[in-house]
Amino acid sequence: MEIGNLSQNQIITTFGPGAIIDAKEDSVMGLDINYWNNDGEEYRRIYFNKLASYLGVRYFLEPKQGKNSFPVIIFPDWHVCSKVGCNLVFKLSESVTGNPEIYDSKGPKCPDCGFKAYPSRFIMFCENGHIDEFPYREYLHGGETQCEGKIRLRSASYTSSLNSLILSCDNEDCKARKTMGDALLKATFSDYICKGRHAHRPSSQNEKCSADLIPSLRGATNVYFSIVRSALEIPPWSDKLFQIVEEKKVEIDNYIEDKKIEAEIDDEVFDYEKARMRGLKVAYRKLDQNLMSFERFVEIYKKVAEGASEYSEIKESEYNSILNHRAVSKNYSSFLASEEELPEFLKTYFTRLIRIEKVREIMALKGFTRASFPDPDNDNFTSVVNLAGKETGWLPAVRTSGEGIFIELNREEVDKWLLSFDSKSISDIYDNEYKKYVESKGWEYRQNRDLVYVLLHSLSHALIRELSLRSGYSTTELQERIYYSENMCGLLIYTASGDSEGTLGGLEEMGKISNFQDVLLNSLKNALVCSADPGCLKTYPGNENLNGAACHACLMIPETACENGNRLLDRRTIVLTQEKNFTGYFEKLVREVCGINL
Repeated sequence: MEIGNLSQNQIITTFGPGAIIDAKEDSVMGLDINYWNNDGEEYRRIYFNKLASYLGVRYFLEPKQGKNSFPVIIFPDWHVCSKVGCNLVFKLSESVTGNPEIYDSKGPKCPDCGFKAYPSRFIMFCENGHIDEFPYREYLHGGETQCEGKIRLRSASYTSSLNSLILSCDNEDCKARKTMGDALLKATFSDYICKGRHAHRPSSQNEKCSADLIPSLRGATNVYFSIVRSALEIPPWSDKLFQIVEEKKVEIDNYIEDKKIEAEIDDEVFDYEKARMRGLKVAYRKLDQNLMSFERFVEIYKKVAEGASEYSEIKESEYNSILNHRAVSKNYSSFLASEEELPEFLKTYFTRLIRIEKVREIMALKGFTRASFPDPDNDNFTSVVNLAGKETGWLPAVRTSGEGIFIELNREEVDKWLLSFDSKSISDIYDNEYKKYVESKGWEYRQNRDLVYVLLHSLSHALIRELSLRSGYSTTELQERIYYSENMCGLLIYTASGDSEGTLGGLEEMGKISNFQDVLLNSLKNALVCSADPGCLKTYPGNENLNGAACHACLMIPETACENGNRLLDRRTIVLTQEKNFTGYFEKLVREVCGINL
């Protein structure tokens, strides 16, 4: 089955293993990576141990670009005949037209009349990531049935309502008939048990699962959320010598593993340090020794081997590297940054404004979830479906070149802002609601999400919305990275939607202070009012609501651009409003520069 021309980025972010893909003739699902052909000829390796060690693999592979990028399986199996008057509902796997020779040449055909068939629009899934066929026969007959009559799905009118779709049985002794009006109600299937099926692993056994089944349309956006973990290749990691040692590290690890197995076979005590030093010498001898000394090789290896055990470690490393960009040689082909001098009126709010003229990003697909958007910094939760990285030793990833704007907030001014109103009570509400949300999903609560995070996140969204009008990139092409902890207080807005040669330059151009002033002031002006006010302005966090004054008309952006699924947003944190309980961080700026008072 030809699935069309999927790009590498699409495989990583939207149509990866476990996702339903509308192919040219049918609906299919990408298979897990242990079903891929990974002989090394079709996939290029990417080495970046800081991200690889965090994800528990040794390296990454770039998916093959173009037609038949990766293997797929037909899903759903249920199909419906397109001929009016026939409308047979059948399983392709049980039909002679599902024979590969017939299917590949003609596509899905009705076994009764030979007309073209289309895949079922209804499917079932659960919050634990399982997915299965819609139980047409059981739905029609009100539960388990012995009836094996042919079933048909006809439209009773010209409306688009599900009530106009009639499911019926041909069996003369049965003649069951039912509309599809209740087909998407969760309560309809409250007595059904999830079978624990992972359709993207056709040879694996079903798992035990007690989660409720969720009926859905095949194309619904909550059927698949990719879990993508990314890291920026910033010096020293993008250094040519580091790249060489990154590749050699895999050879050294393999050498150590072989020596460990030999020691076990010979029933000897394994000397790790001795094996590692020998592995280093063997790997170094294969290099052009004019590149670096053995001592330098060992020094770089130790830095590379440190890796990362937490995603926050990767972010802190990026944050510090960006702040120290002046120490980086301008000869780097993969990273280039320039500092902008801030005018006095902005130094109150920001300490650094850095244009990222060129940066490389590695995006790796770790797995996916269904039903809800995954937590951006947390991978330890039961509902995630991990790809077979532990089995293969690699994960699919892409390396792209991009550009961006980095902003660091003035921490002293942030502390003053927090003292200017009763911020603690509001901050506690956000953090408690986030904690409850995380725990309700079975995730691990690791990092607090207080009002400063909401400030950074809201400012990022306001800037992205304005930058999409000026930079030449839409909101779907821009991305954010929020850097917040005791040691970090900044954000990066960037794009890596270009090819391996880079992007257009329009985004970093907006980072020049002459342009950034206008971008900032306009984004603040736009955040002052919302077409959904006063309802939007009177929205508060609490009672399972993770947002304050934020909606799609003022702050929200596409979920592909947001690192937190449009959660923890409130424009009252950035601008002045009529809300007495809040003080906006940029309230004084809006009054003095924009001349706006409320």
